[in-house]
Amino acid sequence: MSNSHAEVRTIRTAADILLSLRGASRVESFLEKWKRNMDLAGYLEHTTAKREDCIRSYEGFLEPVWADAQGAGARGFAQLISNDDGWADAVVEMARRHRSRGVTPEMFIGCFETLVQSIEEIVTEMEAPAAEALKAGTTLRAYADALVAVLVADWSASSSRDMLAELDGANRQLTLQKNKYENILASTSDVVLVVDDEGRIVEANESACMYLDESRFHEPVWDVLGLEAGGMEDLASFYPPDVAHEISLYDEEFFFELRVVPLHSVSLASTGYLFLLTNITQHVKQREILEEKVRERTSELEQEKNRLEEMNITLRNVMGSIENDRKDLERSISATVENLLLPTMSRLKNEGSAAVRKGYIDIIEDQLSRLHTGGESGAEAHLLKLTPTEMRICQFIQAGSASKDIAEAMNLSLTTVQTHRRNIRKKFGLHNSNVNLYNFLHSGHKGVDLAD
Repeated sequence: MSNSHAEVRTIRTAADILLSLRGASRVESFLEKWKRNMDLAGYLEHTTAKREDCIRSYEGFLEPVWADAQGAGARGFAQLISNDDGWADAVVEMARRHRSRGVTPEMFIGCFETLVQSIEEIVTEMEAPAAEALKAGTTLRAYADALVAVLVADWSASSSRDMLAELDGANRQLTLQKNKYENILASTSDVVLVVDDEGRIVEANESACMYLDESRFHEPVWDVLGLEAGGMEDLASFYPPDVAHEISLYDEEFFFELRVVPLHSVSLASTGYLFLLTNITQHVKQREILEEKVRERTSELEQEKNRLEEMNITLRNVMGSIENDRKDLERSISATVENLLLPTMSRLKNEGSAAVRKGYIDIIEDQLSRLHTGGESGAEAHLLKLTPTEMRICQFIQAGSASKDIAEAMNLSLTTVQTHRRNIRKKFGLHNSNVNLYNFLHSGHKGVDLAD
């Protein structure tokens, strides 16, 4: 793996090279190389090779190297094999744990050598001075050879009886752990499926057999679960690993939360996938009930909204009608004041006859009363069209006087009185009517007193 330009400028010595093995990018490069080398050597299939264990092994070997590179410098082989300061103890303890699990010394040392080989490959790929890279590689090899010598010595120091006792204890612990996890898988209501790289189900717990047809376990898992996919790569694109997905079985009779876990993310030596399905049928059913209630309530609110909008439209129409009526009333009042009351007031001020003035006052009172009660202007409005002489003649007619008597009383000719009567009828709208003027004045002007 090539370094960045910044790294190239800082890597000048063997110590720089060794210290540059720190960091996440170096660890990832190591894991990739160690998995490949373990597989080529035939060790990978015999170990769990958990990711965290691999990282601890990498750091456990290099920490003494880093400490010396930052301090007094690398030590020689003779100094290292004594292990006076316990620099190799971390790896020795790791070897003892593996030995208690039945791992042979050949297997452990072989795996350790592939670890060192992977680190050496990283060093050779660095852009660094060749002499310093060789020096760094020599240092790594000295630490590795010394560590192998310490491991062999420790392994030889253990008697066969001790090793058998340790192995027996480890087997008992493994059996207990195995039984514990088998009981957990058997008791859990979650469906657990172990699937190989081809998508075939290779293991399943009891819950899986309750929901799925065991006779179909030889089929691809996507067919058994009814998932949309044509292969594991295709399935991973539809159902990304480590993300919860909701699926249904048997025409939505059951609903599950599905998680797909690649086993290589747990162990470098493992392949395939773990399918974990949690039954969420009750949650989904309850969610559907709530969603239906929300839809119903939304529909009710929408209907209520429509009703309110209709009421608002009706209210606006009513308010508009009221406003129009108000404007009409204002115009009517204005017209009454302008066309009736004001002219009457003007005539009242200029009229010399007390009887006529009283008639005008009666008209004004009647119109004000009508404005107050909201009544319509009556026929009294026609009286304003009459001249003072016509008003006097109306008084005589209302009193029952004949035209001859009116002519004598007012010192007018009979022809003149009859002309005034025709004008009066015309102004009252009676010129084409058979209504008697006397009767009209009594029936249509009850609120107006024309008598002197």
